Amino acid sequence: AVVSTQSGHYGRDTNYILSTMNSVQICCGEFIRIILFVLNFIFWAAGGVILGLGIYVKVSLNDLKDLDVSHDTLNTAALFLIGLGCVVFVVGLLGCCGSLTQNRCMLLLYFTLVTLIFLGEIALAIAVYANKDAVTKQLRTQFKDCMTSYGKANETVCTDTIDTLQSVLECCGEMKPADWKNFTSYTANPPKSCCPQDEACDYADAYPLGCYTTIDEFVNNKSKYIGFGVLGVAIIELIGMSLACYLRTYIMKREEYEPYTV
Repeated sequence: AVVSTQSGHYGRDTNYILSTMNSVQICCGEFIRIILFVLNFIFWAAGGVILGLGIYVKVSLNDLKDLDVSHDTLNTAALFLIGLGCVVFVVGLLGCCGSLTQNRCMLLLYFTLVTLIFLGEIALAIAVYANKDAVTKQLRTQFKDCMTSYGKANETVCTDTIDTLQSVLECCGEMKPADWKNFTSYTANPPKSCCPQDEACDYADAYPLGCYTTIDEFVNNKSKYIGFGVLGVAIIELIGMSLACYLRTYIMKREEYEPYTV
């Protein structure tokens, strides 16, 4: 009689749960959990690669001295990659663990971090767009100041920065190579970083476009692709936030009725 009573009680509880959370909801919850895990596993792996690359560049600065990039620029790039890799790695790990273990706290923390990153990106985009003229003017001013200090023994940062820009972007001067003629040391020839072979040349053989002109043309020509890239990242973040929010709600609802199965 006791067994019969327990059996009937279990059957009624099972029917109650099935009526509350139907099979479609359960399938959707499990499907979203898998999608969230796969998505964040990709981010976790990418974060590990970025972090590893940053660490490699940082510890191999002396071995990369043959590149047309200054030591300070490589060091800054390494630190940036390490920071970016850490953020992506941690966020991806939280998403993976939260979806795999179905831990509500991890999912909430993951949702919070992604939301903060998303809001920060929006704030940065608005700030850059609202102050683009001021930013452009400031960049031009700093480049001119660095041209004035170029080659001085106590101004290695400016010298390295300009050499890197001119070598990598294949540009010369601010607007045109002749800008260097305003400085006494370069009235006859531009700096070596203005030359295709990184050797001494005259103005006729130097890169024809100025660095500001090159950057301006690049931004204008590639702005559509940059916008699509930023939009793609924002959409992925929104998808991750939505999936984490839905999965956490599903887990809370399921846990609410799990006692009835005992």
